[in-house]
Amino acid sequence: MISRISRHKYVPAPSHEWLMLATIFLLMLLNFLQTGMVVFAAVPLMGELGVSPQEYSLVTAAYACVAVVTISKQRWLVERLGWKYYMLGSILVFCIGCLVGYNCSSFDGFLTAYVIMGFCGASFMTGARLIINLFPPSPLRLTGIKAYAYGLTIGMSLAPFLAAHLFLASSWHGLFIVLLLVALLAAITASFCLPGVPPKSETRSQSHPYFLMALAAGSFLLLYGFQHGNYAFFSNTLLVCVFLLLGLSSLYYCLRSMVRHHDNNPLLSMKSIFGSPLYRKGVLLFFVCYLIMGSNGYLIPQILSKGLGLGWGTIGNWYALGQAFSVVALTLVMLVFPKKPHGKKFYVFGFLLLALYGFLMTRLSPNTSVQTYIVPALCVFMFFTVAVQGTVAAKAFNELQHDETVFSHAQQVKNMLSQLSMALGISLASIGLQWRSTVHYSVLNQHVASHDPVFVSTLQQIVSAYGPQVSTDVANKAGMAWIVQQVQQNAVLLSGIDYFSLLLVVGIVGAIVMARQKSLN
Repeated sequence: MISRISRHKYVPAPSHEWLMLATIFLLMLLNFLQTGMVVFAAVPLMGELGVSPQEYSLVTAAYACVAVVTISKQRWLVERLGWKYYMLGSILVFCIGCLVGYNCSSFDGFLTAYVIMGFCGASFMTGARLIINLFPPSPLRLTGIKAYAYGLTIGMSLAPFLAAHLFLASSWHGLFIVLLLVALLAAITASFCLPGVPPKSETRSQSHPYFLMALAAGSFLLLYGFQHGNYAFFSNTLLVCVFLLLGLSSLYYCLRSMVRHHDNNPLLSMKSIFGSPLYRKGVLLFFVCYLIMGSNGYLIPQILSKGLGLGWGTIGNWYALGQAFSVVALTLVMLVFPKKPHGKKFYVFGFLLLALYGFLMTRLSPNTSVQTYIVPALCVFMFFTVAVQGTVAAKAFNELQHDETVFSHAQQVKNMLSQLSMALGISLASIGLQWRSTVHYSVLNQHVASHDPVFVSTLQQIVSAYGPQVSTDVANKAGMAWIVQQVQQNAVLLSGIDYFSLLLVVGIVGAIVMARQKSLN
């Protein structure tokens, strides 16, 4: 009898299985709604809050720094609180952040709210994956992975749609109401199904304050260096390099200390998890995928808005439709993978799709149709992310699943690196967009001259169109303004084509490398 009661505290009863699946789904949905809406709505948020992009970069850096630190402490907290009280406490703090954000009206209030949300919200993804392991080894774990994956893809799809329409229909405060409602649903399901006592373990992870301080300082300096570099890389290169050097030094000290104190149950078992060649290669592939996702997620709205001149609501609708194909792609992969689990074909096919996506997007023009061209291309990209990331997630942790603590640490480190790689991808995309736009603008601007026949002909056509309604002087100014706008749009569009050409090369190289490798299959 005592054994059954003890078991019930750790393993969900059959009547609680659907609540466990609902909790996993809601946590993933909440995580990707939160990150997706705030990232997609960055430009209108800057306008509403009255801050520059450089000031707004502090939001991303502060959130990612808090995310890295809280993810690193997740296992430590679960060992002492148990899953139920850890998740309920995390959701409570997240809800407080939502309420602060809903009631704030300034940039300082928004920053405070987002950082509070990051204290616990950043670990929802790691927590959802580890809760799956509370199921006994059975087909239920596969069902849990499906709930995890569908929460991820549906959250990615809904985020841009909700962000765009909440801004158009009400205000940015509506973002926090949506997140609050989903968080309350997750709290209700978690309170009825998660174990309420800490897991039985003879040893517990140890957290040294100096290591944690080094991790926090290194993460912030590195991430703020990335974000600050978006706007000051060319004008203040030395300061950006100092930020990055100090951040890397602090992170090296932290990681080196954890390896050196491996026998004392460190906060993260770096020596054990990186001792697995399979995990090292899997994390490297994850890093590349998140880097591509971060850069692509930043550039697509920029190209659609500044390059093609589309409105915010239109971008949200069509971008969300492209993202929604990830649900279809996931369903197809889930059907094929159990029957043919060999990983190589998924990797090669995925990177070939990335190359196809790059090729399609290199053919963009000012007259490109969003509905019939860009949305199908985005569908191809989403199939790449599902095929590659889903497969590597199924393969990379195989050598670490025998030890629950090591597996938890491996998931934590992977998600910490995802925060860094996403931030790096956004920074590189921003710096590259500035660089290539400047180059293309200078070339195009040379043709805006009186000796250029195309410029003269275009200006004359505009003036003649305006002629009957306004004076010649006003018509000339309107014509010049239109031409300058077209030059700016085409400079952004050409910069995007440069980026997609790079993706084409990365896709081809990735397919070749994945075809030759053997360990991740």
